[in-house]
Amino acid sequence: MSFALSTYLNSSFDYVFFSSVVVVDKTIREAILKDITAKDYSIIGITLTCSEETLRERHKKRGDENECSFFWLYLKPHEGDYVINIDNKSVQQIVDEMKVIIDSEGKEY
Repeated sequence: MSFALSTYLNSSFDYVFFSSVVVVDKTIREAILKDITAKDYSIIGITLTCSEETLRERHKKRGDENECSFFWLYLKPHEGDYVINIDNKSVQQIVDEMKVIIDSEGKEY
């Protein structure tokens, strides 16, 4: 993951989004960030959360027939992450909230 992120960060993209539930774990997140070789980039952590009902509805809507797990809903967000509750929001509304955060904040590493 660190190699892929470094490659994108060194490719002059304005933004690189990395979406993964594994980075909720502090040890895994730190290991990934430590091994990024790129320089001069900002990291903004955003955790999306919702109710069990919303997760169940979205799970069903995408046609997933597997059992819906609520495990990730009850993990504490990583310290310093912004948290966006996505209940009753469209994808566009969620993206707009993320854009406000991205435009206003960043942590230099």
